Amino acid sequence: MQADRNHEGEKGSLQVRAYKGRPFYEARWRDIHRTQHRRRLGRAWVELDEDGKWVPRRGRARDGCLDRRRAYPLMAQVIAEHEDRVRREVPERREALFEDAAEAWLSHLRTERRAKPSTLRNYGILLARPSGSRRQRGARIMGTFGGRRLFGIATKDVRQFLSRLDHEDLSPRTVNIHRQVLHAIFEYARREETFGLPENPVARTSKRPEDETGPIETFEPDEIRAIAAAARAGRHRRRTGYRHSVYSLDTEREWQRINDQDASLFIVAAMTGLRLGELGALRWRDVNLDARFLNVSRSISAGEETSTKSRRSRVVPLATQAVEELEHLRSRLHFLGRDDHVFCRPDGGPLDRTAVRRRFVRAQEAVGLRVRRFHDLRHTFGSLAIRRFDLVAVKEMMGHSKLTTTERYLHSRPRPTDAATLTAIFSEGEEEQKAA
Repeated sequence: MQADRNHEGEKGSLQVRAYKGRPFYEARWRDIHRTQHRRRLGRAWVELDEDGKWVPRRGRARDGCLDRRRAYPLMAQVIAEHEDRVRREVPERREALFEDAAEAWLSHLRTERRAKPSTLRNYGILLARPSGSRRQRGARIMGTFGGRRLFGIATKDVRQFLSRLDHEDLSPRTVNIHRQVLHAIFEYARREETFGLPENPVARTSKRPEDETGPIETFEPDEIRAIAAAARAGRHRRRTGYRHSVYSLDTEREWQRINDQDASLFIVAAMTGLRLGELGALRWRDVNLDARFLNVSRSISAGEETSTKSRRSRVVPLATQAVEELEHLRSRLHFLGRDDHVFCRPDGGPLDRTAVRRRFVRAQEAVGLRVRRFHDLRHTFGSLAIRRFDLVAVKEMMGHSKLTTTERYLHSRPRPTDAATLTAIFSEGEEEQKAA
């Protein structure tokens, strides 16, 4: 968009601007809060002169276009209507509390931004009201700013709040998360249609330096096989009195089904790189065993089925080992319809993610391995896939939004020539020295 001459009006500035070569009049002004606004008024009856400047065209402005004679009164009307609306809203806005802005921001995330349920849950924890319980986590923000008038919170108040967090047993990242939430709330409150806050008091505070992310954790293929074998044998389950009790054949059969399913889940997770939420949302209609691929388009977030993290579907190829595990799951007696979950509870519903993570830890303990997270199975896939696939292919298979996220696995790509190259560098001059 291109700007040209300004024509000053009494309460605003009338400008000629252009978009894709088409000129239009735009009004700019500052309201009683000194907040700048601009409004497009309509097509401008102007043309470019020899010097490349916009000048009035000759003749009468055609329908749908404005000349300066009509643009000035229209600008004055737009500004007057805005000022009248602001004056009527100011008393109500200035009485608004911080929690009013926080609630409006959360509603905006829920409806307009379509934030994931897990994201909304995490923000809800950070913005919880203090209950007095020592076990309550979060509530620091509302404990400090709750009940305070939105327009009365200054930059120094935010600085003092962040300084208190610095002296608590919190990581710099956690402090920055609190700062980011506050910044987003106040920035949303600056909108004209929300609270019209003159400025964001968080903008002039400092972001805390964070330590670099540590190296990613991965599994070796033989470790994954050992974990799966422990799960298939039921060594990752704790059954009180199991050795001394008699269970029905159906109960024993169901336990074995879940054990086999856990083993398959661990293997498929490592060989596809799917997130646990994506595995939980996987249905049989998403599985093509003949063509050996999965369609990944949904995920489970805070108990609700939503789109994937990147909001895009993707196709993930299946290794032979993963196909064999899925074929084994197809041999079960129930929940084999197109809309049934591939990995399911005894009632056919999606898996309890907390229980899966707990059983995964126990399976590692059962075979004496160093305990790692379920998500590290995804890291394992990325680290192994990057050895044979290019960066873009791995990005698409893993469903990353940005290539920089995939680049973290590049350290796993072997370069056999590196050692030989270094040897040659440090060998320079050796022959001459030996000969001397």
